[in-house]
Parts: sequence; C-alpha cells; structure tokens
Amino acid sequence: KMENLKEQAKALYLYGFPLMVTEATHWGADDKTFQHLRTFPTDKVNKIVKMNNDTLYSTAWTQLARTPYLVHIPKITERYYLFPILDAYTNVVESIGTRTPDRAEGDYILLYQDTPVPAGYESYRVIRLQDSLNAVLLRIETRGEADYPVVNQIQDSITIRPLYPERVRPVRQAPELSPAAYVETVSPKEFFTLFAALSAENPIRNEAYVQIFEQFGYDRTTGAFSWDDLTAEQQQALTEGSRLGFAEIQAGKRNPKYTVQHRGWLSVIGGVGTYGTDYLQRAETAYGGWGANIIQDSAYLIAAADDSGAPLASRNRYRLHIPADGYPHASVFWSITLYGEPSKYLVSNPIGRYKVNTYDLENGSVEKNPDGSLDIFIASEEPEGGLARKNWLPAPAAEEHFTLALRVYTPDELTIRGEWEPPVLERI
Repeated sequence: KMENLKEQAKALYLYGFPLMVTEATHWGADDKTFQHLRTFPTDKVNKIVKMNNDTLYSTAWTQLARTPYLVHIPKITERYYLFPILDAYTNVVESIGTRTPDRAEGDYILLYQDTPVPAGYESYRVIRLQDSLNAVLLRIETRGEADYPVVNQIQDSITIRPLYPERVRPVRQAPELSPAAYVETVSPKEFFTLFAALSAENPIRNEAYVQIFEQFGYDRTTGAFSWDDLTAEQQQALTEGSRLGFAEIQAGKRNPKYTVQHRGWLSVIGGVGTYGTDYLQRAETAYGGWGANIIQDSAYLIAAADDSGAPLASRNRYRLHIPADGYPHASVFWSITLYGEPSKYLVSNPIGRYKVNTYDLENGSVEKNPDGSLDIFIASEEPEGGLARKNWLPAPAAEEHFTLALRVYTPDELTIRGEWEPPVLERI
C-alpha cells in the first residue's frame, strides 16, 4: 500500500510542478501591465532559464478570476513578433503573431472560464482561459543593439491591462532564489499546500489527479489542504513521492519520441508548449526551459555533446562549422546561444557576447570564410588568430560544462520534423 501511495504522490508532484514554477516566476510582478526588458538579457538576468538573446522580452500576468484583461495589438509589419499566452501549467494556449496574420492585430478580451463578455466589449475578440494565472511572454525580433529604439517603440504599442484594476491583488515579493531553485528546495509541506491553494483558481484538469489529491485530504472546491492533519504514512508518501518526482525531472531523459539525434545535437520535434497528458515532459520543460514556444514558432536544437558524443566541457576548445549550403532554415532568423551548465543561464564573459545569429553575420560582427561557410570558435579563453578571435563565442570560466541552443524562428517543415542536419561541433 505504501509503495502505491508513494507512486500516486509522485504522479501528483509531477502534475503540479509546472504550476509551482509558474507561480515562483510570477512573484515580484505587477499584474496590471507589461514589464518590458528594454535591452537584451545578459548574464545578470536569472529569473528565467535559457532566455534567448535575439528578441526583446515583455512579460505580463493575469488574475482573470478577479478581472478580464484587455489586449491591444496594432499592425506590426516591420519586425517578427510573438505573443504567446501560457496557462498556469505552462501549456501554450494561444499564440498570436507574425505566423498567424488572420489572428494578429486587433483588440482582444481575456476572460476566465465562462465569464460573460462585459457590456461594451462585444466587438472584441474573446480569448477564454481556464486558469486565472496566465503568462504573456511577448518577444520581438531585434536586429542587434542598434535596433533597440525601433523595438522599444513596438513594445510600447502593444498593451495589456485589467478591465477592473482596483480588483487586482498585490503579488508576493520575489525571493532571492531563482524559480527553479525555489521549487528544487521547497519543502513537500509548502509544495502541496501552495499547489492546493493555487488549484482553486487554476483547476487540475484531470479527474484521476483530483482524486489522488483527495486521498490526501484535499478539498477540490476550496483548494483547502492541511499537511498537519495527515497521517505519518501520508506525509512520508508525499515526501518520498516529491523526491522521486524531482529526481526524474532532473534526469531529463527526454522522451525519445520528441527528439531526433544528430551527432551531439538533439533536435526537439515535440513535447514543448503542448504536452497533452505527458506530465513528466511538461515538468521537465518547466524546469529546463520555462516559457518554451511551440515548435511552429521557434524550433529548438540543443547540443550538450560534441560530434564524438563527449559532454561539452568549458576547458576544451571547439569549432562549430556551418557549410555555405548548411545554414538553418529560418524564414525569419536563427541564432546559436551558449548557456552555462548546470545553471542554464547566459555566461559572464569579457566581450559581452552570448550568441551568434543572423544579424551578427549581416552587420559584420562575425565573419564568414571566403567560401561562404562560417566557423564559430568556442572556448573559455580568447582564441589566437584574427578570425577565431572575431568569431569567438565564450564558454564559461566559472562552470565546468555548457550547452548550445540553436533556435530557428519560423522553421520549415524539414526542421520541424527533425530532418535538417545541424552543423558539426568538433573539439580542436
């Protein structure tokens, strides 16, 4: 019986894990308007893991159980943009942007569950959401730092606001810990108490999991849950279940059906943004890449190893070679970003370079070979030689390992299916 109780507790932990990461990411926010990042994120920004370094981010949050929200998106043609809405459990429930011209500019009203459209807003496009807490992660293509003024203007032209601002409750202050670190270290008592409380307005949408939680004294209508009223056996099951669940998340054994392997690279072909009932995959993505887009918007290829299969180590030197006919198939642009491991954050470095992308090639900050191919040199210390120095992507001095993320914005079908061959990464 104890084994069975422990397995159920683990399942419940995995279901609730993304909700907890969302909540911890939300702390410190202002739920009345966008919070804009006016410049590219640097290694000093560590609220969200594996942030891109190609778009300017604007983040907004909702309290839909208290008020509808009004969204205005003007006609935007000069830059690629993406306006995804993630629910409390990190499912991408809406994705508006350059890829969806029929669902782009206009006025929208976000409504909670079956809330009626308020009088005077009948002409607005209605987006109904099942959760009160949702995140809007606006991203706008930015063609290098010189492009900030243009993009900052676009940021200001897209608006979100509560219809009844006086009903919005203040948000808990953010702890010093990153969201991932908070969820990693939180006690089972706090985890399940907060999960239960949040579920009152962000319902568990799988009856089997509601029933598991009810075995531990959870009240589905009020979200009430009392750790101290549990038996020692129940407390032990939740404690052990949490430990086992987190170990599975940390192992990060991506379901093979969602990835295609190419000599050190993993091409992600599913299991981001939409998860169905694959709650382990959803939890893994929340832990290692909270806020991930659906693949149609940006395809992800991840390298944690070189072409021989050895883990990428900061003490080594590598060359990433892109042949003249082997550039990523992006209808907008592509980028290769380096992250420290295990931190999953951008890496502090003397030249302030975190990525190489389409625009670095166009503005000459990195240089192609005479035959049109490109070599990117990766090392923690500045390489010798003109081109190697110019095309240097710094590895961490303070962490032993790193990963690369290749993002392809609005990829082609070949890339979406995982059939495009990424560039070879070799140790030199």
